[in-house]
Amino acid sequence: MLSNGRGMRWAAALGMAAIVATACGGDDGGAGTDGGTDGGGGQTVTLLHAIGGEAEQEALQQALDLFEQETGNTVEAEYTDDFATTLGIRIDGNNPPDVAFYPQPGALKGSVDSGAAVSFDEAGVETSDLAPGVLEAGTFDGTAYGVVVKQALSSLLWYKLPEFEDAGGSVPESWEDMMSVTDTIAGSGTTPWCIGIESGGATGWVATNWIEDAMLRLHGGPVYDQWTTGELAFDSPEVREAFELVGEIFFTEEYVLGGATGIINTPFGDAAAPMFQDPPACVMHRQAGFIEGNFEGELGTDYGLTLLPPVDGRGGAVFSGDLAAIHTDNAAAAELVSFLTTKEAQEAWHGHEGSGSLSVSSAFDSSVYPSESLAQQGELLAGVDLARFDGSDLMPSAVGGAAFFTELVAWLNGQDLDTTLQNIDAAWPSE
Repeated sequence: MLSNGRGMRWAAALGMAAIVATACGGDDGGAGTDGGTDGGGGQTVTLLHAIGGEAEQEALQQALDLFEQETGNTVEAEYTDDFATTLGIRIDGNNPPDVAFYPQPGALKGSVDSGAAVSFDEAGVETSDLAPGVLEAGTFDGTAYGVVVKQALSSLLWYKLPEFEDAGGSVPESWEDMMSVTDTIAGSGTTPWCIGIESGGATGWVATNWIEDAMLRLHGGPVYDQWTTGELAFDSPEVREAFELVGEIFFTEEYVLGGATGIINTPFGDAAAPMFQDPPACVMHRQAGFIEGNFEGELGTDYGLTLLPPVDGRGGAVFSGDLAAIHTDNAAAAELVSFLTTKEAQEAWHGHEGSGSLSVSSAFDSSVYPSESLAQQGELLAGVDLARFDGSDLMPSAVGGAAFFTELVAWLNGQDLDTTLQNIDAAWPSE
């Protein structure tokens, strides 16, 4: 039920950089399938991916079938539930897939650093009409090596109807409005927020999403980029401000069901359930689109959605997704990656009822989405000029997949902010 949730996927690529760096010790890690070099049809392209679930794979197959029909090439797609290990073995055995869908940019960066990935310029990949942030997520030091081909919107604010409106709430147009709504709901005797971050060994990742949204809204794209690449320390005024903004909600007891202790101990998949009690125990929840699978009722009647609002006029969206990257000199591989970003391919893929994901094409017709919820999310995403990939997924795993998680939990448990930020910085790998 939570197959689209980042908490169920992040571990698949955790440590990928180290695995790939080890596997790519040879000089010919970029060599691979003898699939030809002219991309003129009749070529075979191998694809490795971790898109699980029969329905999601059927949706992907729609785009692959269309590619085969239009080019005369053949795609041999292979699913793995252990992407990092499988890709590492394939590269180590000098048998890399022509194309791989990476669950995290940080994992792709490991392949880039070890020489296992082919740049888009070298491969001849052509893209156009892309949504904000999807090419930037796979660009390192100014060179593109990957592009997001399916995405999920993280920065969603869900609210319970009609109780949200009955408590005096209206869809907030700014962060200030959201805090005013929060005060109004709290004053009516209802707890405003449902928040839960418990996720086993990955407890804390939900809270990282809050910080990422705050960073993007407070400081914009360039500062966000400096932060995720380590140029801007966690123990900086900018990041501190983001923690403090989020802390205004996390540490105000009447704002959050169960307070800070409840945030830590409530499983993220169950956190929104109190919204659907009778009467609701809380009425607002921030989480990516996948969480809707746990809701009761119907969108527009029982609950609504919007983007987390802007701060001082600066909005934006944080998203996650899968990045297509190339490992060989097979020209048909570049043709496949180029094709998958087109409106035509994206509508075949994400217009299929099994997709559950959002398009990366800015020309995508939102009416093609198979559900009203995805259509609304797609329209919200199309309306932003500033979008960035999930920040912790852009960071080295020792930071974004470990220290960022655990130190947020420690902060919620009462650790001071200075120590929290300094401890995360200390986990950053030295050059």
